[in-house]
Amino acid sequence: MQIKRLLLLIGIVSALFGAIAPVASAGTCWKQLVNDYWADNRVDKVYPISCYREAMEKLPNDVQQYSDAQDDLRRALLAAIRDERDGGGFSQGSESAAGSENDVVPAPLDDGGPKGGFLNEVIDKLGPKNADSVPVPLLVLGAIALLLIGAAGVSYGARWYQARRVAMPPPEPRG
Repeated sequence: MQIKRLLLLIGIVSALFGAIAPVASAGTCWKQLVNDYWADNRVDKVYPISCYREAMEKLPNDVQQYSDAQDDLRRALLAAIRDERDGGGFSQGSESAAGSENDVVPAPLDDGGPKGGFLNEVIDKLGPKNADSVPVPLLVLGAIALLLIGAAGVSYGARWYQARRVAMPPPEPRG
């Protein structure tokens, strides 16, 4: 009876974690920049300069120390400053006709050809879309854990069923 309750509790807790997944919202420009970088480890759009600085400040310490995110964002910041000086980008001091300085100006499309084939397309579709989403390896490990719990439940049920079966008497010999 204890194992049934434990399995039921584990099932309920895992279902709750799946249902209460946080909804990621990219309300600020620095968050949009981090999500853009997170998708493919490069910044695909041009953002206001304040967004780059705020994104670099708000990166977690482990990301700053153990990844190239800080350097990549700094390079993107320098490219945005260069574009602004050349007149090819935005002007941070003035507002555009569309709205405020937080408007994102898309970068030119990359015509580099195919990006790696079928497997990369599948991973891109299944993979995390922003920095706040749950990593794919964690989802895979969770699915494996649920399969193992299910297998344990089936094994427990089979043993319980065999222990409860009525023993049939041997057939009487004829003759």
